[in-house]
Amino acid sequence: MKKLLTIALIVVSTTVFAGFDNDHAKGGFNGGYVGTPTSVAQALKAKDDAQVILTGYITRQIDHDEFFFKDSTGEIKIEVDDHAWNGLNVSPNDKITIQGKVDQDALKAAEIEVYNIRKAD
Repeated sequence: MKKLLTIALIVVSTTVFAGFDNDHAKGGFNGGYVGTPTSVAQALKAKDDAQVILTGYITRQIDHDEFFFKDSTGEIKIEVDDHAWNGLNVSPNDKITIQGKVDQDALKAAEIEVYNIRKAD
């Protein structure tokens, strides 16, 4: 009985660890969070701190780190810290994808706090 239990434990342990290694090698999900707003119109209606992934264009600069961002559904103010640029230089003609969160305040229109910018495909 003891030998049978030992063999069973070895088989289960090997299977579990082999499964873990295989899962790790496959990678993971890379499509945003469930319910992530993907348009400016959706972001303007989203709750505070909602994660967003938007593709469009920066149309103009307001201040050092504030800009207007536009897609086919509308325009929204974005705040971009220096690290979010990732070394990119962007013009109004460059289509970009931004990742960030909604900053919703009762006294002003929603804005996006941008974590990351990359040129869109």
